[in-house]
Amino acid sequence: MVKFPPSRAEIRRFQRAVEDVVSFLKPRLGGDTRVKIISHTDADGIAAAAIMARCLYTYNVPLNVKFAHPLKPDEIAELGKGNHDFFIFLDQGSSQIEAIHKFILGRKRDVVVIDHHPGEFPDHPNLAYLNPHTCGLNGAKDVSASGAVYSVVEQLDRSFRPLVGLAIVGAIGDRQELFSGFTSINDTLIKRAIDLGFLRVGEGLRLIGRTLNQVVECLRLMTRPYIPSLSGNLSACRSLVDALGLSPSSTLAELGLEAERKIKDAILAQVGPPATNEEFYRRLWGAIYTLVTEDLVGPRDLGEYAAMLDACANLRKPEFGFAVAVGDQSTQSEALAILNRHQEQMLNVLEWLVSHLDSFKLTPRFRHIYFGSLVGPTMVGEALSLAIESGLVATDRPVLGITEVSAEELKVSARSTPILAAQGVNVGRALAEAAKAVGGNGGGHDVSAAARIPRERMDEFIAKVDQTLSGGSE
Repeated sequence: MVKFPPSRAEIRRFQRAVEDVVSFLKPRLGGDTRVKIISHTDADGIAAAAIMARCLYTYNVPLNVKFAHPLKPDEIAELGKGNHDFFIFLDQGSSQIEAIHKFILGRKRDVVVIDHHPGEFPDHPNLAYLNPHTCGLNGAKDVSASGAVYSVVEQLDRSFRPLVGLAIVGAIGDRQELFSGFTSINDTLIKRAIDLGFLRVGEGLRLIGRTLNQVVECLRLMTRPYIPSLSGNLSACRSLVDALGLSPSSTLAELGLEAERKIKDAILAQVGPPATNEEFYRRLWGAIYTLVTEDLVGPRDLGEYAAMLDACANLRKPEFGFAVAVGDQSTQSEALAILNRHQEQMLNVLEWLVSHLDSFKLTPRFRHIYFGSLVGPTMVGEALSLAIESGLVATDRPVLGITEVSAEELKVSARSTPILAAQGVNVGRALAEAAKAVGGNGGGHDVSAAARIPRERMDEFIAKVDQTLSGGSE
């Protein structure tokens, strides 16, 4: 199945949907309206919540923020029993609209859903929604949830334009940048940020810590890409820097572009083919997005900003990332310390994964690995993404990772590639159908998805995923 880039008509539909949400929001931004924001726990969800919160703060709207994975029906039922007048679902809500309709809209509460996951929405006078899929766009690459939220608040008031950096952070965090750059709404936001003087785009080594850590430590903490001969190996990283005659006390950003090119060439020579394919190269070297505006607190490098928010989410401290994103300078040092701890933990996860590559099992349509309780449920999806990007796992079929949530429940994370998606493979649909069939719940994009399932039905779930992917990729 060939997928064509979005047309101007689809982008205009998105803009009209933005205007509809703005029209719904405006009359609800005054008085004593009590707002509950429910946002997904990842970089995109945190950025989306921060953009919306900063908007509502400006209008003196009382609000409360909850970060969570997509809520189950019983959790949405509990929300509906609360005393909030207005519920805003960000980076989730599309797949839960039935429960939202029953337990919140049914109580005549107002709801806005701004999401980029597939879903179908009923007409309801108390509901407004913005979703790229309803406009003919692809929520996996054309715009993130934070980009959609930004589109709304910018339309509401142009004074919110400096927040565009957070929209780009969300897109980077959701891996929406392709080899050729960003597409559609994301591309528009990038160009607007540059034109407004909020963003500068250069090139260099795309390593987390390029502005934060001395070069040897930056190389040691490499997980994206993960290089077994360097990542986690302090002496090997020090030897590489010394051999190139570079200052070990400088950051990559301080060393300059020519020094970065030398390090890049040394890494590629050390790794060698076939690991150094196009995806590996693009992950190692490419566009660097740097904040110019002082309106946002946090790292100037947006790749590092996204990594910081994801680290806070994965280590179950999203409130620290959110605090930085809404402008609390005092929390930045703790959020960056969380990023450092997350990098150390991910090094351990990837080291384990490299030593257990023979544990992957193959079905006709995907490969999967069981982590058990060795890897926390918040780390699995990211570990699979890093393994794919680093060339550790073949990309001929989707990859699933399964880990324990409790004695009764398993978390399943799935990762695929844009090439497989273009062929019709959709892991979001496969996990949603398979999870529902075994009494669980799940969903997501065509290239990334997650599910929670009863532990005792794992084998049945695996068989159902294979069956669904067989139908979806033919």
